[in-house]
Amino acid sequence: METSGRRQASTTASEVTPACWCGCYSCWTIVFILVPLYYIVLDNLQREGCYVELFAHSVSVSNSSTNANVSTADWRIRLVAKSPLTGCHISLHTIQSRLLRGGQVISEVSPPLYGLEQLVTYEKTDESSTTLDFKTVVTPGVIGSVVWDYRVETVAGLKLDTGHGFLTVFCGDIPVIFTADPAGNMVGSLLGSMRRCDYLIRDNLNLPDHA
Repeated sequence: METSGRRQASTTASEVTPACWCGCYSCWTIVFILVPLYYIVLDNLQREGCYVELFAHSVSVSNSSTNANVSTADWRIRLVAKSPLTGCHISLHTIQSRLLRGGQVISEVSPPLYGLEQLVTYEKTDESSTTLDFKTVVTPGVIGSVVWDYRVETVAGLKLDTGHGFLTVFCGDIPVIFTADPAGNMVGSLLGSMRRCDYLIRDNLNLPDHA
């Protein structure tokens, strides 16, 4: 009788009950469905939170000339937009820009508005850029000198996957070193690495006389 009772208890313990099946099913559901779903949702949230960082990537000063003791040159400043998130789509188009030395505006430019609807796709290591062209800028640079207080302010149109709008961009404390090309003409370039720019989101595109 005792042996029979032990066999019955062992058989009962080894039976797979409906509750056991339910528990196993729940575990496999979590492993194969809910965990991948979590990462999919997380990725979508990151994409919805796509944002950009802006930089003054490079400066080129060329075509210098002197007329009536006034030195002028052409300036090209490249702005770069990057996103820390993979797969962001972004279009950056400058609308109105000005170049300053200290608090003095030394040049302004308003490029055409074409291209605002274009999208550029890039990964973390890629970038989207636009170039500001300032022509015949009064540039009293001295060969071998560094001027530390140039800055750029621009109004730009920005388009992301999640919407579009306008920004006011501030790139301050841009150091420019002036050297000479092989012909002896003054040229200039950014000293050091690219400079981070700040920006504010605008409510509208009502442009004053100065951006």
